[in-house]
Amino acid sequence: MNKNKNRLLVQCFMKMLQQRIERDRVENLSPVFVSILSKEELQNILKWLYLDQVPEQYDLETMDKQDLLEAIGDDIHILSYSIERWKKELEEKITPQKVYDVLCQLQLETHYLMTKILADWDEYDHSNFKALCEKAGKEKPLYAIFTSDTLEEDKYITPPFSRYHKTEWEAREELAEFFSEGGIAENELKIMSL
Repeated sequence: MNKNKNRLLVQCFMKMLQQRIERDRVENLSPVFVSILSKEELQNILKWLYLDQVPEQYDLETMDKQDLLEAIGDDIHILSYSIERWKKELEEKITPQKVYDVLCQLQLETHYLMTKILADWDEYDHSNFKALCEKAGKEKPLYAIFTSDTLEEDKYITPPFSRYHKTEWEAREELAEFFSEGGIAENELKIMSL
């Protein structure tokens, strides 16, 4: 199974789990998170939970991992944070730090992209970096066509109207084909990234 398919499966299961926990209102906190997550990650989850306005009663610096986990209070918060973080990582723009990280991971510190200014990148440079990201195992978004009433929070658990595409351009091509064949109005379908 390829990486994109694995990622879609995990995101689908995460979204279904999130909806089930929210629906059933199960309040649960597994102790396994203390061994999986670092203190910094738990602090970030708590900050995210309070929109960076953590109440004064929580002193992030003196709290140990167990205290932070208890302050988070519920698995659903960790799951929701993880889903949002994963989505943001997929949408992140190319930055000098990202270029540096990918090239260092691949041990290509002398690669020409390491020193080329991002504003000067052309189509070849972007294509080259995209290939390097794939080689480094970085996830990238997929695109699919959904009915226009599909909500953002349901896209991982709703079957798409089309197959999955690696680029938005490929998805737009298929969408144009659907419209040109007739029988489907332009407002009935939309492209969503996964």
